[in-house]
Amino acid sequence: MQLRHPAVGALGLGLLLTLGCTGADSGSNADLRPVVGVSIFPVADLVQTLVGEEVRVEVALPPGASPATFNVTPQQLRDLRRASAFFMIGGGLDEWLADLPEASGADAPIVRLSDGIQLLAEEESPEEEAHGHSGGSGNPHIWLDPILVRDEILPKLVEGLSAGFPNKSNEIGHRAQLLADSLSALDEEIRTILEPLEQRAFIATHSAWTYFAARYGLEEAGVIHAHPGQEPSSRDLAGLLDVARDHGIPCVFSEPQLGEVAVRAISTELSLPTFLLDPLGGPGEEGREGYFDLLRFNAAQLVKGLGGTRG
Repeated sequence: MQLRHPAVGALGLGLLLTLGCTGADSGSNADLRPVVGVSIFPVADLVQTLVGEEVRVEVALPPGASPATFNVTPQQLRDLRRASAFFMIGGGLDEWLADLPEASGADAPIVRLSDGIQLLAEEESPEEEAHGHSGGSGNPHIWLDPILVRDEILPKLVEGLSAGFPNKSNEIGHRAQLLADSLSALDEEIRTILEPLEQRAFIATHSAWTYFAARYGLEEAGVIHAHPGQEPSSRDLAGLLDVARDHGIPCVFSEPQLGEVAVRAISTELSLPTFLLDPLGGPGEEGREGYFDLLRFNAAQLVKGLGGTRG
């Protein structure tokens, strides 16, 4: 696990010298609302729901970017200098955020939302399985299970935000109760969307859907990118072709944060259509501009790709 992101450290040193002379909010039109820093959009959307528009929620990872290859920008460090709290997933997904408070000059705690959660094992490639290689620290994609969000992540968000904004703690608590009810309703909605599926096995671009699949009775039969940022080997692709044939996989799912070369190779070899799944969403991503819409979108895409009542 990478504990210090070199791009953060290098940017932070130079930028802090600049900020010390000029100030981060010297513009006449500066947004002077309190700030919370969050690594990924789905969590940021939940945080915004809890704190309301009186607090500015800054998302470090821009839409379409991959946490595995992300580099922090000087502007982001400026934006996060006044943050009262930072929220990250942990589990190896977004360790670069752990360095942001020091690099940006913010005096704020970091809340790791995966702490205390027993993470599921990461999907391994056929080559790793053959050599007995470990999958690492566990699968961090916990936000894609709305019940896990309700029961494990939401209480951590409430605790961290109430500590950062004690004058808003009652309001945050009330909004959290409403949000918990909405997450329960979302869970039921997703079950209804997925209910027609008979074909429940699928191949994903990477192992983002393990928790979602476990919650809703799906099978993530294989992943194309066992390590995001690295292309699969020829052995990996051959193994995935066998998996697809054995399970009668009807399509291949791509993701906007990762390349499509391997997806297209499998799709072409097996004459299968491709459909989009998106674990992160974000502003400007049609149908995926909020946490609830993001999960509805992915549930609907699974039904489209897997063929509804296809046997």
